[in-house]
Amino acid sequence: MTSLRIFFVEAAVQGLMVWQMDAETAFLNPKMDRVLYISFPEGWKQQDPKATGLLVRKGLYGFKQSARLWWLDVVSKLRDLGFVHSDADWGIFVRVEPNGNRTIVFVYVDDFLIAAKTQALIDSVREGLKASYRMTDIGLVSSVLGIKVQQLDNGFALSQGHYIDTVLERFNMTNCRPESSPMAVGTKLVPEGVPLTDAQLFQALIGCLMWIALSTRPDISFVVSALSRFNGCPTQAHYQAALRVLRYLKATRDLALVLAPVKIDGQPELTGYSDADWAGNVEDRRSQSGYVFKLYGATVSWGSLRQQCVSLSSVESEYVALTEAVKDAIWLRTAVLAYDQTAPQAVGIVLKGDNQGSIALAQNPGWHRRTKHIDLRYHFVRWQVEEGAIKLEYVGTSDQVADIFTKATPTLLDICIIHDTWVETGLTF
Repeated sequence: MTSLRIFFVEAAVQGLMVWQMDAETAFLNPKMDRVLYISFPEGWKQQDPKATGLLVRKGLYGFKQSARLWWLDVVSKLRDLGFVHSDADWGIFVRVEPNGNRTIVFVYVDDFLIAAKTQALIDSVREGLKASYRMTDIGLVSSVLGIKVQQLDNGFALSQGHYIDTVLERFNMTNCRPESSPMAVGTKLVPEGVPLTDAQLFQALIGCLMWIALSTRPDISFVVSALSRFNGCPTQAHYQAALRVLRYLKATRDLALVLAPVKIDGQPELTGYSDADWAGNVEDRRSQSGYVFKLYGATVSWGSLRQQCVSLSSVESEYVALTEAVKDAIWLRTAVLAYDQTAPQAVGIVLKGDNQGSIALAQNPGWHRRTKHIDLRYHFVRWQVEEGAIKLEYVGTSDQVADIFTKATPTLLDICIIHDTWVETGLTF
């Protein structure tokens, strides 16, 4: 989903129009790469009495290699049309036009998004695909992967109001009482409690919430991350906590993730925020990491995850969180490079944290007595700083955007609006 958001940001920055197409019976297009036979299907009229089965010539749905065969076929066809795939994500293809403009294709299984400066360029890709596949023209993008896409004057807005309604109905929460935040401040999730009779009900709900959190609603990332730890043995308290998230989503169903980038000369393309809640997990005292990255000011990537180690200080937990954020930043830089083909150092990355000790630790390998126990893998951030790939900056706690990814916070919606992450459909904050 991060690749999709970057695609829309780059389309907005470059002033591209986005066209959508769908490949019909996608897996039936490529030839099977090996000899395979299947039994006669029910109702088959056998013409050769000696035959014992049917030879598979195409990538039928259900075979493990069918998806890969389709993908390799798509890559081959797009290469023939002059496209080069991204090293960060093979679902992104870029073609440089003679005038220097770029035509971009985003592919997700059988869904195609084509971004180009003119309708003529879009038509050239459309005709090229139609020459090889049976394609359905959907038109200017309005919905992709169940996500509503709204064209703005300066970008795009992504929302999942319809999907949220579907989830509310599925779990009998259509008429529920709305909540102002996904989790009450001070809530402690513990494994002990009355077991939930139907564990699959909880697992299904978490799956729905996770899709929303990963797609357009980073504001529920922390609580979904916290609840997902109990998928194996959920209690009634866990299920009620998950239902509260639904109440919050009902209250905020019309919120859209706004991708309205502003490219400013001299400003870094990628700006990230990293934070940690030291020893916040009452079960094992592990800390929670959180990060968010903005591309030209538009939110494109975020994460909330429990740290794999027990940190002995807040400095250490923030240092570990910086490492997790830097790992994502390195991939983001590679993903952005696919759109402009510039040198890696041309993509500036600034990562901001609100703990001066962790920033000092990353910039200066001192404090040996206090930090010699820290696992080697977490010093990755120090190496990236030394190489000049990442620039660390201090930010005040009141301006720490990543705080909502580490703990439950009050008036969450107000916090999100202040930091220009979302906008309600039809309104401007």
